[in-house]
Amino acid sequence: MEISLTLSNLVEWIEAHATTIDVLKWIIVGLLAWGLGAFRFIRTKLKRPKLEVESFTSRCIWQELGVVGGNDHNARVVFIIEVGINNPTTDPIVVRDFTLKVKRLKGWPIRNHPLNAVTLPSRVRHNIGNITRFLKNWFSNFPEGPENLTLGPRIESRDHQSGFLLFVSASWGYMRPLVRRGAIPVELNARLTTGENLTAHANIAIMEDHAAFEEMVPGILDHVQHRSTWNIIRTQA
Repeated sequence: MEISLTLSNLVEWIEAHATTIDVLKWIIVGLLAWGLGAFRFIRTKLKRPKLEVESFTSRCIWQELGVVGGNDHNARVVFIIEVGINNPTTDPIVVRDFTLKVKRLKGWPIRNHPLNAVTLPSRVRHNIGNITRFLKNWFSNFPEGPENLTLGPRIESRDHQSGFLLFVSASWGYMRPLVRRGAIPVELNARLTTGENLTAHANIAIMEDHAAFEEMVPGILDHVQHRSTWNIIRTQA
C-alpha cells in the first residue's frame, strides 16, 4: 500500500512538473554528449603522430674554428641525430621536412633560426669487430646496404620509422650553442603535409672522440669542412 502511494505521488509530481523534467532531460543529454565529445577529443590527441629523438644513439661533436668571416670564437657543432616518428592513426602521414633548433648562449635579440637537415656523406654504421651494421637514415640514398635503409617521407598507418639525420651549426659569440652537463639542448620539429608540426626535445651528448665519430659516419669530418653544409635554413614557410 505504501509503495502504491509513493508511486502515485511520484507520477503526480512528474505530471505537475513536466517542464522541469524536460529541462533536466536535456541537461543530462547535453552532459552525455559533452562527455562523449571530450572523450573522442582526448582519444584523438593521444593517438596523434609522435616525434621522438633517440638520445641513446644521437651524438654531436664540437669543433673550435677560431676566426671566420672576421668574427672570432667560432664553433662548429655537428649533430648526428636518430629521429623516430610513430604513427598510431588509421591514416598514413607524409613528412615535408625536419628542422633542429639549437639552444644558444643568448637567443635575443638575434633570431635563432632552426636548421634544416644536411645530406649525409655516407650511411651511419655500427662496427663490432669485423662486422659492420648499416643503420637507417632519412631521404638520402647510398650504395652501401639495401635500399630499404633509406626512409622516405611517407609513414603508413600504425607504423613507426626511425633513422638518422645530419645538422651542422656554425656560430660565434652569444649564438654559440649552450652546453649543459656535457650535452646540448635541442628542439626537433617535423612538418607534415597536413600542416601539423610535431615537436620533440632532447639533450644531445657531445662526443669527445672525433675519430670514433668519423668511424660512425665515414667522410663526415671532410664533409662538414664545406661551408655549404653550415647553418642551412628554410627561407620560406
